[in-house]
Amino acid sequence: MRPFLLLLMLLCTALAAPAQTMTRADSLINQAQAISKRKDYPAAIAAYQQVVQEPSAKPRYKAVSYYNIACYYGLLHDAPNARMYLRRAIDAGYVNAGHMAVDSDLDLLHTDQQWPRLLARARRLEDRQKIKRPEDVQLVTTDIDHFWNAYAAARRDTAHARAIFRRDYFDQASVGLQDYYSLKIGSDAFFTKRILQRPQYYQSIQATTKAIAGEKPKIVAAFRRFQELYPAVHFQPIYFVVGGWVSGGTVSDAGLLIGADQVANGPGVNTTELSLVQRNRCAPVSEMPSLMVHELVHRNQGPQDGTLLNYALNEGMADFVAELVTGHLTNARLHPYGNAHEKELWAAFQQEMLGTNAANWMANGSQETPEKPCDLGYYVGYRIVQAYYARTADKKQALAHILTLHDAKAFLAESGYAEALTRR
Repeated sequence: MRPFLLLLMLLCTALAAPAQTMTRADSLINQAQAISKRKDYPAAIAAYQQVVQEPSAKPRYKAVSYYNIACYYGLLHDAPNARMYLRRAIDAGYVNAGHMAVDSDLDLLHTDQQWPRLLARARRLEDRQKIKRPEDVQLVTTDIDHFWNAYAAARRDTAHARAIFRRDYFDQASVGLQDYYSLKIGSDAFFTKRILQRPQYYQSIQATTKAIAGEKPKIVAAFRRFQELYPAVHFQPIYFVVGGWVSGGTVSDAGLLIGADQVANGPGVNTTELSLVQRNRCAPVSEMPSLMVHELVHRNQGPQDGTLLNYALNEGMADFVAELVTGHLTNARLHPYGNAHEKELWAAFQQEMLGTNAANWMANGSQETPEKPCDLGYYVGYRIVQAYYARTADKKQALAHILTLHDAKAFLAESGYAEALTRR
């Protein structure tokens, strides 16, 4: 089982486009990733060894690589080396103790005398790094300011717009934008084209994107309420970036990464250049607290098993918890259609829910029509989570169980959703 941090790191390097300068460390970790997919554990160990020995490798590259080596030794039933490299991973900064505790790759260490001390040390180090107070959450909007400086220059000199965005925006990037670029953008040329082909939209959202910084008190208040309901919540910095409509929100080890240009609707905003699904997804700045809680839920969820059911539950719970905390339902546009066709949707969902293909239910913007919205997996997941919460007497315990969900099929059964739907 690969850690969440590692997944994002590998996605970052795997999706990096030729337009982005790649270091030797980037190339080495890409090679290690490719080898690991073949499940050739000795070769993967050797490849990740090259990463940790590379002087240009970032500390987090080394930490994750050490952890990966420990996992591969675990799969090879070599406890001494698994233990040694796990210790090195912790020394290098890998302190995701929650994942470490349940990672099946390290099962052979659970009977090792040093396991409790290693896990306890990781937990202590992790605890020191945690943001424990909502008011201490950083809300970083410097990338928005850099974008508008670059945009003004690019509009004056469209022939050199790509170079301008690279120099004045991406080269000035926060760590959040760096991760967002690698995960979602991947190409200066791609980004520049998407920005310049919507001049009326981007010219009209400057004021609303700059208003995001003023939303921090409301976001902090929502996070404080979340903490009251779920004391174990793990906060992270929030980075607002302009992404050219590639993603409204994602997460990385840097924090929550928010596409500010997708949450910039408001008075005077011209959406005529957006597609149908973009117009429907374009959220106003006033929804920022619920959107931030939705993304924070993703950073506090249990592991995924790769099934459509688990995917839908993870998104549905994010919507449900955001509504519980703020009183505002994100993705509310899905619910009129969902409520009117719930039995029909459930029948279709059941046919696919235990598979890994989510193409008909999640991130399926090409299927959006005026009559039927896309992303209806969010709705199905929301309804299952809502059913579980409604039938559980201890609401604090119910929320904790939802956020630490490990068995999607068992949770569906516990919710009673399917049985209740048949009785309607």
